[in-house]
Amino acid sequence: MRKARTRKARRNGKAVYRFGSKAAHAVSHTACHVAGPLALSLALAGGLIFSAPLTVGAASVELSVPATQTAAEAASIAPYSVYPGARAAVPQYSYPAGAMAVSLTLNGTPVLTGACAEINGTIYVPVERFVNLFGSFTVSYTASPEQVTITGTNLSVQVKVGDPYITVNGRILYTGAKVLSLRGWIFAPLPSLATAMNAKLTVRQGWYQASLTSGNPAAVPSASQVYNGTDLYWLSRIISAEARGEPLEGQIAVGNVVLNRVRSSEFPNTVKDVIFDTKYGVQFSPVSNGSIYNTPTDSAVMAAKICLEGYTLSDRALYFFNPAIATSSWIKRARPYIMTIGNHAFYG
Repeated sequence: MRKARTRKARRNGKAVYRFGSKAAHAVSHTACHVAGPLALSLALAGGLIFSAPLTVGAASVELSVPATQTAAEAASIAPYSVYPGARAAVPQYSYPAGAMAVSLTLNGTPVLTGACAEINGTIYVPVERFVNLFGSFTVSYTASPEQVTITGTNLSVQVKVGDPYITVNGRILYTGAKVLSLRGWIFAPLPSLATAMNAKLTVRQGWYQASLTSGNPAAVPSASQVYNGTDLYWLSRIISAEARGEPLEGQIAVGNVVLNRVRSSEFPNTVKDVIFDTKYGVQFSPVSNGSIYNTPTDSAVMAAKICLEGYTLSDRALYFFNPAIATSSWIKRARPYIMTIGNHAFYG
């Protein structure tokens, strides 16, 4: 990276360095301002907070530093977080501790420089800035509950802070990690947002690099195009009847059991037939007690959609039971244990 030309001036007993043709903003003795959204915030031992750019380009930056700081030392801070894997520290978003910068490209061109970060193992991007890379959309923000809605031609996306999923054209795309709010900006996991924009995502694991190839957001399939109506009807009902009150992941896991059975040669090959299978006796108690016919809860419908999207907590789980109320423990003796979620233990 070529260093910008600098010139030194004095203001209020401090050395002031200007990068580019003119200063971005006036600098006070307590803070400084950066033209453009990207800045690396550092705290000096003397207690002065100042900012430096992640990239040096057309934006003009003014740094306020102690008079003992040299121009070379100030300039050396600028490229710190340009490199993928460097600690992400952008005051505009206030990333949590441990966040790492991720390099992102769209059709080979760098985008969202400094605004794409890996947080606790998940790559996040600011929703509004991300979707605007793919065209013109109407973006609506709601403060309570904090969420953003994006609408466009044949496209409707809802992203709510705290949810581990986003909604796209009536579909539920499970993110695993929760949607975040960072200084008023809503951040969501990149893979789900890429799907929402019909873009192909490639992540270079371990290199903090990701690339996108744009598609047509107007062509993102709707719920009716993705989910088989009969499968959704019965899967949501068995999840609701068997896992009402369980956490979302526990409800997803029950749905996974049903779909794993559909794929297994040991069981029937449709969702409805698996649920009503009586080859070795009734397989699911809601079939016996009639609760299978009850209207499913909203969370059960959501879990069913997530399962039908292909998300799975285990592709081996074929059985589950609640040890606290089960009248038989043959599964525990005969089948390999996989996991426990909520009140249910799952076996292969």
